[in-house]
Order: sequence, then structure tokens, then C-alpha cells
Amino acid sequence: MKIGLLGGTGNMGRGLTIRWALKHEILVGSRNLDKASRIAKGLSNLARGFYQSEMGGIITGVLNEDAVKESEVIVVTLPPKATVPVLSSLNANLRPSQIVISTVVPMMRKKELFYYSSLDPEGTKRDEMSAAERIQEIVGPSPVVSAFQTVPATYLSNIDAILNIDVLIAGNDELSINIVSRLVRDIPNLRPLRVGPLENSKWIESFTPLLINAAILNGLHDPSIRIVPWMPTSDEL
Repeated sequence: MKIGLLGGTGNMGRGLTIRWALKHEILVGSRNLDKASRIAKGLSNLARGFYQSEMGGIITGVLNEDAVKESEVIVVTLPPKATVPVLSSLNANLRPSQIVISTVVPMMRKKELFYYSSLDPEGTKRDEMSAAERIQEIVGPSPVVSAFQTVPATYLSNIDAILNIDVLIAGNDELSINIVSRLVRDIPNLRPLRVGPLENSKWIESFTPLLINAAILNGLHDPSIRIVPWMPTSDEL
């Protein structure tokens, strides 16, 4: 597939690029073309060195606007504060057939800990919406799927790392969810798990500050999520 990453020069964008480049054509989007081209070239060299002859994808640096125009799937990896203004300026270039993946987690820091917040100022009518719902409001009728919020970007960017992580997915469009689930499976050892409609994205997004706080308070290194089913003991069977 042709996948465009808005804000693709950041940590999450780079991590997804290096993983998906094995099979897909990746457009690393940025507001600065020189920066996008430079980072795309570096990621391409890294990917080709790792995947060797197995690499079937291409990595190209483009402006965010061109990433939107040219992609089948658009991944929003923008900083929370930039998400609403950037998407609002680009939504005229969207097509209903495109899928938008939100990885955005709005949160704030108070002293040493992090707290889930909103893309909109407190007291506005949208301040209780999840980031994914707010993005859906901007980009509709293109469907939005929420995913990857609990996958540490440092793991994705380390091409040698074996992830063994679950990716929680929320969305309202069945076809889009299925396509995003396949893209998750294209990254070895990531498992897509559906958790319901897009309104449940708030609970996915809120996991991220909790995980960061767990790391801070317990001396953990980039914790993530793996859903483990309950296994009864022999006495309970």
C-alpha cells in the first residue's frame, strides 16, 4: 500500500516507516521538504541494510500536503498541539476512500507525572472528545481508525527489536479496521486487538500516560501492553 505519515519525521513516524518499508511505499511527510527528504534517505539506507534483498518498499520524503494527496492510508503522527490546525489545513485534499489512522495521544505533564488531556482547550464543547474522534470530525467522511498509541516509538525505531506487543484498535468502519489490522500484522510480533467503536479510543489513548507514569514510578523501561487470557488451574477445571 501507499502509506503517508503526517509528521513522519518524529519518533513514531520514523518507527512505523522503518517497519512498513519491508512491504509498502512510505511517504514521510513534514512541513519542511528538506528535512523530510533527509530523514527519508537515512531511513531508506537503514532499511535496505537490514532487509537486504527482501525489501520491497520505498521510502520518500514529501510535504505533508503531498502525503495526503498521494496516499491510500494516512497516519497521523503529529504532535497533539499541531494536530487540529494541520489537519484542518489539509482536509480539502482528502478523499472518502482514504483511511486515516490516529496515533495521537493528548496529555499534559504536572510535575513528574503525565495526565490524559484533550486536543481542545478545557471548557470547550469538544474538550471531552478523544483525539481520534476529534480527527474524525475534521477529516470525515474519510474513516478514522485509532491504533499504535501503546507501542513505544523507541521499540519501533529499533529495527532489531522483537516487539511482542498488542495493538488496541478502535473504529467504526469494518473495512478500514480490517485493513489497519493487516498493517499491524505486517510488523512482526505485533497483534491487533479490536476494542470497539471509535469512541473507545479515549481509553486506548489514556493508557499512554498511565504507562509512562508506571515507568517513572517503578523504574521500568518503555512498558507496553500485552493482553494475557486467564488460564484456569487444574483445580478449577
